[in-house]
Amino acid sequence: MNTNINFKSIAIACLALTPFFGWAQEQQEQLSEQKDWTLQSCIDYALEQNINLQKSKILLEQSRINTKQAKAQMFPSLSASTGHTVRNTPMPEDDSITKTSYTGNYGANASWILFNGFRRKYNIEQQKLMEESQDANIANAQLDMKLSILTCYIQILYAKESIKVSKSSLETSKKQRDRGEELLNAGSFSKSDLAQLEAQYSSDKYQLIVAENNLEEKKLQLKQILELDIAEDIDIPEIEIDESEISQPLTSKEVIYATALSVNPTIKNSKLDMQIAELDTKKAKSAYYPTLSLNAGVSTGHNSLSDLDYGKQIKYNFGESIGLTLSYSIFDNRERKSTLEKARLNETLSNLEDREVEKNLLKTIESAYLDAVAAQNSYIAASENLKAAESSYELIDQKYNLGMKNPFELLSEKNSLLNTQVSKLQAKYMALLNLQILNLYQDLPVGF
Repeated sequence: MNTNINFKSIAIACLALTPFFGWAQEQQEQLSEQKDWTLQSCIDYALEQNINLQKSKILLEQSRINTKQAKAQMFPSLSASTGHTVRNTPMPEDDSITKTSYTGNYGANASWILFNGFRRKYNIEQQKLMEESQDANIANAQLDMKLSILTCYIQILYAKESIKVSKSSLETSKKQRDRGEELLNAGSFSKSDLAQLEAQYSSDKYQLIVAENNLEEKKLQLKQILELDIAEDIDIPEIEIDESEISQPLTSKEVIYATALSVNPTIKNSKLDMQIAELDTKKAKSAYYPTLSLNAGVSTGHNSLSDLDYGKQIKYNFGESIGLTLSYSIFDNRERKSTLEKARLNETLSNLEDREVEKNLLKTIESAYLDAVAAQNSYIAASENLKAAESSYELIDQKYNLGMKNPFELLSEKNSLLNTQVSKLQAKYMALLNLQILNLYQDLPVGF
């Protein structure tokens, strides 16, 4: 009997877990399909899956609901009510005797604000602007997300290429170390010279480990930005970057700034905040106008003590009413005046903040532009220096093999070549990063 129960429990558990296993398998299939993460696929994934962006979209939907509610205030409101009372009334001839009566009342009332200083109109305009502002907030969050992914992605590309340079340097060090051992065994090499080669080989191994750790750290940062699962690895494909992409002529910074002003969501949001502040001032002024409203209603009722039947009571007690109400606050303890003064100050503050946002964008554009130009010039110079360093190293290596140079001179030239390679890499990816940043601020596509 217990065995049957256990089998039943297992079967039920399996059935319950079937959807989970199906979901897990589907997720695994999706992960296996996404083997290579290009820059665009990273951006697309983040824009779709990021939690903060999803929350911002919900806030946008809430703002749209608020706009609909503001529009609905332009229409009249209608309410219906009914009340029922059971009452015990003492009889005049004998207080100890009571008579029970039942009363019912029915009514419907409508009210409509005809005029309130255009506050409803301003509310609608303001809610529309807030809706646009929330949409701009989403665009701004997307821009920040793209910038974060772009920066981290290029750092990963730099780290991967640095590993190649480190491996090449390590391979050269190993060959030199091995050749030094052969020469030592042949009696034509000193132990101190071999020790220098050993030290260089160990140093290059350490630098390779540092480069590999740096790559893993940058990949982890990208995973965290994308909010990927802890078990998922991220593989960045190899990318061949054309030198012409790095040295391409830049559009003037004045044109870039003008374009950024017209498309940047932070600027748009700032302009919307100014308009919202202006409407707050108008709403504060409208409080000085009177409010005119229209009210109408119908009502009827019945009483069980009446000699008339229910239908006739409902008919004879039926009443209609309609009226206008004009209200104006004569003294409000300075509430309206204080609200208007605060609204005007907020409007001034909003104008100052808009100027500040524009200046901050100008600083960002100018910095990215100057960094891009400097990196382009550094890349050109580093490319020329690398050719000279490679030729110099080849010459020193040949002389070293002929016994005309000592290990110290060889290693010094090798480290100089390595530093030149690293400088070129840094200039290459710094130029690439700032060029892509300028594209983002102009709302242009990014990619390699």
